[in-house]
Amino acid sequence: FLELGGRPDLAERVLDELRQSIDFIICDSPAGIERGAMMAMYFADEALVVTNPEVSSVRDSDRIRGIRAGKSRRAEQAEEPVKEHLVLTRYSPERVEKGDMLSVDDVMEILAIPLLGVIPESPAVLQSSNSGVPVVLVEHADAGIAYVDLVARFLGEERPHRFLSLERKGFFKRLFGN
Repeated sequence: FLELGGRPDLAERVLDELRQSIDFIICDSPAGIERGAMMAMYFADEALVVTNPEVSSVRDSDRIRGIRAGKSRRAEQAEEPVKEHLVLTRYSPERVEKGDMLSVDDVMEILAIPLLGVIPESPAVLQSSNSGVPVVLVEHADAGIAYVDLVARFLGEERPHRFLSLERKGFFKRLFGN
């Protein structure tokens, strides 16, 4: 959107042209309320509300949701509101259990939007970012598996949510390892 000189009329024209030939247009916008994020929000039909399970991040997400609800094209034209989906990133059941971060239920209660996916805290994310390989291509990476599940759910497939709770090791796993 920034490449369009901040002009909503040009953005609308580009998006309308793209809609003729593709099913989904994904606009990744920065956090906050700068111009690029505002234009992405303005034209949205659906929004993935991506947040971390920390109070400040959830509060910021809620504030942005309020802005989107009042300043989107859908709101201005009195249409159905932007459909929202919750994506919770950097989730650690161990840290939730210790009280160091909010639980999935806590975040869902605050934001009151349906959960699309939970991406676990994973060293594979940083490693894949540093190597330029998408985490979904890293074999056996929990975060990659979670992103694949998230996309499948967005496309309408039923999939259970994973990585929400601690894996309790049985006696033999504790005794002999994996």
